[in-house]
Amino acid sequence: MRYKCTEIELHRNDNGKKIYFTKFFCPDSYEDRNILLVHGITSSQHIWDINYKDYSIVRFLAKNGYTVWRLDIGGYGKSDKYEDGFEVTTENAAIDVLTAMEKICELQGVNKVDVMAWSWGSMITGLAAELHPEYFRRLAWIGPCFGGTFPVTKIEQPFTSLTYPYVVLVFQHMPGSEDEVDYDTIEPEVVGIWCDHVFHYDGGHGRPNGGFRQLMGGGESWLIHPDKIKVPVCIMTGDIDRNVKLERCHEAMKQLPEGSELNLIHGAGHAMFCEVDHYKPFHDKVLAFFNK
Repeated sequence: MRYKCTEIELHRNDNGKKIYFTKFFCPDSYEDRNILLVHGITSSQHIWDINYKDYSIVRFLAKNGYTVWRLDIGGYGKSDKYEDGFEVTTENAAIDVLTAMEKICELQGVNKVDVMAWSWGSMITGLAAELHPEYFRRLAWIGPCFGGTFPVTKIEQPFTSLTYPYVVLVFQHMPGSEDEVDYDTIEPEVVGIWCDHVFHYDGGHGRPNGGFRQLMGGGESWLIHPDKIKVPVCIMTGDIDRNVKLERCHEAMKQLPEGSELNLIHGAGHAMFCEVDHYKPFHDKVLAFFNK
């Protein structure tokens, strides 16, 4: 299968900043089946295309009929940077997402778009869906960090320099270790590609800390309001994901609209879509939800 990825010019209307925005497709993709993928708090859009074996989410979705769109949130990857990393908040990032969705609708002649987001990206897209539900058809959250997971921590620096131990925190680790990846749960080649991409695209400027300060400083508060979301949501999280408070997932399900679903993946961690035992079931669940 021949895949193609093209950059689409996109700028914010309010501050003029460039958003790095891409369209990924293949001969099996349809113009009227569109999905936007939104990354998390440490790495940019490259996480969706781990081109090793059949791990790549963008390639899986494209060959199953989707035109796949990705963006680097402002301050990340190839998007324009912010002098103050604290400006890159959930609210600011939600404007990036809505700008991208408006562009997809314009280019593809559609009214609504499917959206899938990971980690902090779940909160970004949740806020965007609160503000403008008219752009959303269905919404999937992977490892959503609603808040309340970590003790209150004051974040004083506007940027975090990325190190190997920090980057691999998203993977499962050997018992008692913070930097030794459990290679029974994820293939070394996948970790290598992930880290190479993070340090290439995201390492030079450091990670902006606006969203991180909200996550770590919010205590028991929620970053979004699930009861204000009007489209079906699929929550997918591992039952040993240390970035997710499972009680919040169950509470969110009580507030989300009809057609929403919760998938707890036994033995899965935060980056379940890269884990050797979980990425294929993850692909299947994603496709089944968005095909409804």
